Amino acid sequence: MSTNRDDKIRARAYQLWEEEGRPEGRAEQHWFSARESLAVEENHESALLPVDNVTDAEPIEAIENAGEFPTLTDQGEQRIPHHPKTDDASRPANN
Repeated sequence: MSTNRDDKIRARAYQLWEEEGRPEGRAEQHWFSARESLAVEENHESALLPVDNVTDAEPIEAIENAGEFPTLTDQGEQRIPHHPKTDDASRPANN
């Protein structure tokens, strides 16, 4: 990283630190947030460029096959298991 960029990140991290009330132990988080916000600002124009290679979002086969995958009800997860009570008098005693 260049010294100029480090200085910008340091200044932004300090600004974030002051805005949050100067909390202790958050220097790493402030540095990360400052670095990310500067990257977004510096590359804002490139994010607005049109995409050259336009492809379909999903092939039509994926949409046609969407109903073929099992769901929770197909797998039996909707049934509630029955657990007999341990003090049930109707159960035969183990001999």
